[in-house]
Amino acid sequence: MNPPKALARKAGNWYVRRLCSAESENQRFHHHNERSIEFRFALESLMRERPKSVLDVGTGTTAWPHILANCGFVVTAIDNVRDYWEDGLLNRHWTVLDVDITNPKEFRGQFDAVTCISVIEHIEDHENAVRQMLRLLVPGGLLVITTPYSHANYCANVYMRPDALYGLNVLCRSHSAAEIAKWQSLGAELKRMEMWQLFSGPVWATGNRVEWKQAALETEPHQLGCFEFVKAGEEIHRS
Repeated sequence: MNPPKALARKAGNWYVRRLCSAESENQRFHHHNERSIEFRFALESLMRERPKSVLDVGTGTTAWPHILANCGFVVTAIDNVRDYWEDGLLNRHWTVLDVDITNPKEFRGQFDAVTCISVIEHIEDHENAVRQMLRLLVPGGLLVITTPYSHANYCANVYMRPDALYGLNVLCRSHSAAEIAKWQSLGAELKRMEMWQLFSGPVWATGNRVEWKQAALETEPHQLGCFEFVKAGEEIHRS
C-alpha cells in the first residue's frame, strides 16, 4: 500500500474507532423501542422465504443492512438523503444510496425481497412508495413493512396530536386498514401481519408507554403493525 493510501486508511480507522468509542461511552437507558419487534418480524419472514437479494428502503443510520449481510443476504440500502437528512447522512455500517423511493429515476434492479422498517409513515406519497417497491421486486417477491398502525383509527400525523407523548419535526402517519387495502390493490398480497400495543392511547405515541402486548384481535388496543406481503406472481426460488 502506498503512503497516501496508508495514511488515509489510518485516519479513517482512527475516526471510526473514535465514533464507536463515543457511542459506547455515551449510552444511557431511556426505554425499549419497537425495533426488536420489527426486526424479529422481518427476520422471521426472510428466514422462511430465504431470498438472495434484499433492498432496504429508508435505512438511515441503522445497522439493519449489515445485520442482513451477516445473515447471508446480498443487500442494497437506499434513503432519501438529499431531502430528508438536512445535515447529510453518515451510516458507518453500510453504504446508503441517495434514492427517493417515490421518485427513483434511474435506480434500477430486481430484488427478491424489500424491507421498509418504520419508514413509510414518514413518506407523504405512501401509495407511490409501495408501488415503486413492488416494481423493484421480482414476481412473488417478499415485501416487509412495519409502521404505526391502528386498524380503525387513521391519523395523518400523530406528532400533531395534543395527546402525543412526544413529537418530532417530521411527518408520522398512523395507518389504518384502509391504507393496507390500498397497498393490496397495487398488487401486494398480504400473507401475515402482527399488531402490537406499546402505548395506552388510540394511535402511535399517544397516552403513556405500557407493557408490550401483541393484539390477537383488531378490536384489541394496538398502535404498531408489521406486515408481510408478496408481489403478485410466482413464488421466488428458495435456495
